[in-house]
Amino acid sequence: MRLDPDAINECIENWTDPEPFSGVVYMTGGDDVLFEGAYGLAIRSESIPNTITTRFQTASGCKAFTGVAVCRLVELGELGFDTQLSECVDVKFPNYAQGITVRHLLTHSSGITSYFEEDKNPDYEAVWKDLPMYTVRGPGDFLPLFKDKPMKFSPGERFDYNDGGYILLGLIIESVTGMRFSRYIEENVFKPAGMEASGYFRTDQLPERTAYAYIRQADGTWRTNFFAVPIVGAPDGGAYTTAPDMTRFWEALMGKRLLKSETTEALLKVQIATGLKAPYTDYGYGIWIDRSRKPVRKFFVVGSDPGVEMKSAVYPDENIVLTLIGNSGDALWPLAREIESLLAL
Repeated sequence: MRLDPDAINECIENWTDPEPFSGVVYMTGGDDVLFEGAYGLAIRSESIPNTITTRFQTASGCKAFTGVAVCRLVELGELGFDTQLSECVDVKFPNYAQGITVRHLLTHSSGITSYFEEDKNPDYEAVWKDLPMYTVRGPGDFLPLFKDKPMKFSPGERFDYNDGGYILLGLIIESVTGMRFSRYIEENVFKPAGMEASGYFRTDQLPERTAYAYIRQADGTWRTNFFAVPIVGAPDGGAYTTAPDMTRFWEALMGKRLLKSETTEALLKVQIATGLKAPYTDYGYGIWIDRSRKPVRKFFVVGSDPGVEMKSAVYPDENIVLTLIGNSGDALWPLAREIESLLAL
């Protein structure tokens, strides 16, 4: 790795393609903060700037939290990776194949049709046309969107990224534990990891230091995403966190403080080949695995919703954690690639 903080900061401050970056870039190496920078505005109408400790939405970046929670229940003997969906959720899925397991749901290989099929309609905001987003407050509230849909393929046949599968994992967590999904994550992932700023906050009850997420309109003006995503985060996405809290998550996970050694290794092991291009070639349990350099270049999570973008990765060989998290929709992905190139990661 090569580190030139001034060059990184200059790159971020001058970034305009396709829009300026608004958010936080945070990198640690062991116990040292190697780079930190906050850019843009958390709340545009009040000219409140983003800071290092600003909370941002994560979209699908928090599938890793659901994966850890499920693995913890396996450790406790409450579930098995091969436990079937029908054994632990008292919901009728009339068109689902028999034999869908926890493992299939974790690895996006269940074959179910999700509530959001991006390849058919990439407009996530349109999902809430008939089911208002303010009524979606827990995993069960998503079910009318997909529980009666047909299967796409047989369980275990192949990888097909699936938000609905993680909604079902949330239902399983609630059924097994008797706890609300968000509370279980807060108590069993956030708290032991020291992620004190993170949570599943309602968009109409946001705590201090929380950024609004912004969607750029065709005329160049901005609006919040309040009516574009569910009012509260779910097992497939939507928790709020900070860049430093994501470092704490990776440190707790890699340090075996969230799960035992064997279970951690299972979560970080390649469980399925995706058939996608690098760096998305392999998947564990809720975490992407980039093997473009052997044995593993990085473990990472990503999230994208209207007005939301995040990427957080741990590079095991360098003992580096790099998180980019933002509150607009398009700048982060090309910027993340450029920063990795500057760092030679």
